[in-house]
Amino acid sequence: MVVENVRLHLWWLGLLGAVGAMAWAAGWVWWSRRARTALGCRMAVDLVPSRDFDPSAEEIGRHAARLARVPAAAGWLPRRASGVRMRHWSDGGRLAARLEGPAQSAGLLRLPSFPDVEVLEAGRVGGALRPVRFVGVAPLAKDREEKP
Repeated sequence: MVVENVRLHLWWLGLLGAVGAMAWAAGWVWWSRRARTALGCRMAVDLVPSRDFDPSAEEIGRHAARLARVPAAAGWLPRRASGVRMRHWSDGGRLAARLEGPAQSAGLLRLPSFPDVEVLEAGRVGGALRPVRFVGVAPLAKDREEKP
């Protein structure tokens, strides 16, 4: 009797499993597209310290705590898109760092953490604009340029 009831309703179980699998697949595709979109619109700031930059352990701890809050400030994003990336390099003998994170947490990334560190938009190290290069575009003709 029980076996006959299971056989009668077996197609319902199969249909329920198929609908569940399709819903899971659609959710996974949506979540991965959301992650790709968030990774495509990340923002970056450059941290350029002064010559006499010497942070205390307390200042470093506050900076690390602020960076730990970035994923929460970014909102409901996939884990791989809500992380913060720090890159360090030397610019003419001076240490510089770039913070990269979700665009939703741009305000938190732009906050100054240390008193002797200048926070600049990415691409503006030392306050100077980096030149923009147009590859494959012919220069303006001399007669078309504006004269002062």
